[in-house]
Amino acid sequence: MRRIRFSRTPAFDFEALRGLWTAAYDGGDFGEVAAVMARVRRGDFESWYREWSAMASTVAERGHAYGEPVSRGTALLRAANYLRQAEFFLDPADPRRTETAAAGRDLFDAGLAGLGVDASRVHIPYDDARLEALLLRPADPGARTVMVVQGGFDSTLEELYFMFGAAAVRRGHWVLMFTGPGQGSALREHGLPFTAAWERPTRAVLDWLSGVVEPRLLVGVGISFGGHLVARAAASEPRYDGIVLYDYFPGMLTAFLHNVPRPVRGAFQRMPWWMRRAVPLYGRFDAQARWGVGNALWTFGAGTLPGLIDAMRPFDDRAWAGGITADALVLLAEREHFYDPALGHDFAARLTGARSVRVHTFTEADGGHRHCQNGALQQAHEVIFDWVHGLTRAEPVPSAFP
Repeated sequence: MRRIRFSRTPAFDFEALRGLWTAAYDGGDFGEVAAVMARVRRGDFESWYREWSAMASTVAERGHAYGEPVSRGTALLRAANYLRQAEFFLDPADPRRTETAAAGRDLFDAGLAGLGVDASRVHIPYDDARLEALLLRPADPGARTVMVVQGGFDSTLEELYFMFGAAAVRRGHWVLMFTGPGQGSALREHGLPFTAAWERPTRAVLDWLSGVVEPRLLVGVGISFGGHLVARAAASEPRYDGIVLYDYFPGMLTAFLHNVPRPVRGAFQRMPWWMRRAVPLYGRFDAQARWGVGNALWTFGAGTLPGLIDAMRPFDDRAWAGGITADALVLLAEREHFYDPALGHDFAARLTGARSVRVHTFTEADGGHRHCQNGALQQAHEVIFDWVHGLTRAEPVPSAFP
């Protein structure tokens, strides 16, 4: 299939499309994205930051000048998402990363206010830290379907709104989006790396939610690596009635190995001295690899490549997949580039305790074939929410909350 390409750098092309992906919910505009990418130099992270920041500044300045609140709100939301794009490839130690994220959050909140979205930014106690979350309330006060949404390896709380939250509220659902260890402020402010025991932050989030709304239907949604995390949580957290793996994601080490040439995969897992030297060298020529390793070291709390491999090992679904009892929707992309999509079918076959399992593969012919249906957001939403609609119960179920 021939399509528009924004960059000859594959990582830049994918992320540019991701910036446009959210256009349906005010996160981007084609002309603005195209204008940015016309100026981004191939493989140049600094160029990426500079051009996306400049566009964010231009759109935010326009937005603040608008007197009409909807125009102001949509412009500020786009500017916020362009700042998320800008900081994406920055080194975790770069002070601009924190500054840019904070500026984007302020623009995002102002954008929601302009649009009159009923949203609250909350902080949920977890160990000695707090997990940042965004609660969206539907217009119908009697609505009782609640979607609990989380991202994965690199998503932000604000991006979850564009990717899922806005669509869920439009359909009359409550939405609680949260960032856990390895994500958002839990990582940036509290220094919490990813934990394989994702049921722990999930339990804290659901306990907090019990004081806000008692759902008739509680659905967990995990986006990208979040698909692995929400599945892990559901294996020991019976309060989920359903889970959506958007998309299914294997353990992170499995995903990393998928992009390593087969002859050296064993060495990659052992990390001998020559492999420790080869990985950074390879990263000089592959922007996706350079960014992926750097982001993984940061989010998994590892100081070395061998330490990173060890930190990834506990993220493995073989021991707990059979413990999931909820209804499960497993989404797959025909041209998934992070792992072999056949792993998703293998995982679905191991969901032996689930009430029901549906696997849906998005095809290249329909345009939803990329990871998490990048570029086909509406198509993904239609499949997900039609499935959720089929789970909706007419009568309230007894509360599983304490």
